[in-house]
Amino acid sequence: MLIVRLKPGKEAPVLRGHPWIFSGAVDKVQGEPHVHKFCRVLDAKGRFVCQGMYNPLSQIAVRVLTFGKERLDRDFFEARIKRAVELRRSVLPADVSCHRVVNAEGDGLPGLVVDRYGGCLVVQISTPGMEEVKAHVVDALASLFPDALMVERSDTKARSVEGLRPEVGPLKGGGLGGDVVVSENGLSYAVDVLTGDRTGFYLEHRLTRSRIAAYAKGRRVLDLFSYSGSFSVCALAAGAVSVASVDSSAPAQALLRKNMELNRIRPFVWRHHRDDAVSFLEADRDSYDLVLVDAPASVSEYREYRRVLDRAVARLGSPGILFVAAGFNAQFSGPDLLKAVHKSASGLSRNVRVLETLSGPADFPWLPSHPEGLFQGGFVLYLD
Repeated sequence: MLIVRLKPGKEAPVLRGHPWIFSGAVDKVQGEPHVHKFCRVLDAKGRFVCQGMYNPLSQIAVRVLTFGKERLDRDFFEARIKRAVELRRSVLPADVSCHRVVNAEGDGLPGLVVDRYGGCLVVQISTPGMEEVKAHVVDALASLFPDALMVERSDTKARSVEGLRPEVGPLKGGGLGGDVVVSENGLSYAVDVLTGDRTGFYLEHRLTRSRIAAYAKGRRVLDLFSYSGSFSVCALAAGAVSVASVDSSAPAQALLRKNMELNRIRPFVWRHHRDDAVSFLEADRDSYDLVLVDAPASVSEYREYRRVLDRAVARLGSPGILFVAAGFNAQFSGPDLLKAVHKSASGLSRNVRVLETLSGPADFPWLPSHPEGLFQGGFVLYLD
C-alpha cells in the first residue's frame, strides 16, 4: 500500500468529511503508484488521516474510502455494495425496477456507479483504484442480483481524465438482444444501455417526471433536449393537449418514437423536431403553456444557458409554467440557474416565481460534506 503524506494543514477538509484530496495538498508519496492504487494518508506530522485510492494522473489525487484502518479487500467492497443495495430496498417502493444501485461517493464507493434496469445491471467505473477491484464488484453484485445480466458502460469523459481507456460490453450473462424495456409509474421506456446517454436513461429525473405529470393536463407542452422522450411521454400520458419534442440526435429520435409506440401515444398530439434547441426556438412561432428545459452537459455555463432560456421564455405563454433543470458544477450551480431564469424573464418584462425545487430521488444519496455530489437540480417556475 502507498503512503501519501500531506502538506501542513491540508488534512483539514478531509477530517471535516470531504472525500477528495487534491494533488496540490500532497507533499510526497512513498511506494510505486504505477503498481499500487490504494493508499494510507498521513498528515505532515505522520498521523493517520484516512485510506483511499491514489492516482498521480488526476487532479483529485486521493479519493477517500474510509477513515478507519480496516483491510481494503474483497469483504470491504462487498459490504459497501450490500449496504448500498439495502438502502435502496429500504427507501424505494417495491415496484421501482429501474434505479441507481451505487452512487459513487454517496455510497462510499468513489469511482463506481451501478444502475439497475429491470433484469439488467449497468456498471460504470471511472477510477484506476475501482478498476483494480472490478472483479470484487462484479462478484458482489452477482451474489445480490443472481439472475441479472450485467454490462459495463465505462466510457465517460471522467474515466479518460483518470488515464483509463473506455470499456463497454458484457460482464455477466452474455450480450443483450437490443434495448431494455423498463417500467416507471405505469409507463414503459426503451433504454439503450450500451450507447445511450448516462447509462441509458436519466434515472435522476424520476421525481421530475412525476411533477411534469402533475402540471401537464390540458396544457400545450414544449420539451427541449428531449432525448428519449420520457418527459414528453409523461406529459401526454397525464393529459397534455399536445407535445412538441426537440432534440438534435438521430438515435435519441429513434428511442423517442419507440417510447411513444410502447405507451400507445396518438401521433396527432405529438410531433418531434430533430433540431438544435436554439435554432428551433428562433424559427418557431408557436406558444406553449408548459416549457421543459433539461439542458445537457454541453450547456453547462451561465451564458450558454441564457441563450436557451431567452428564447424558451419567449415561446412561453402568459401565464405559463417553466421547468428548468441543469447539471451543476464549479462553473454553474443552483443560484446561477435561478439568476439565468430571472434575467431571461425580466428581459421580456415577465414576472417569475419559484413554485418548487427539483432534485434527485432517494437512490442518489450525497454527502453534506461533499456538495459536488449534488450534480443535478432545477426549479418549477410560474411566469406571468
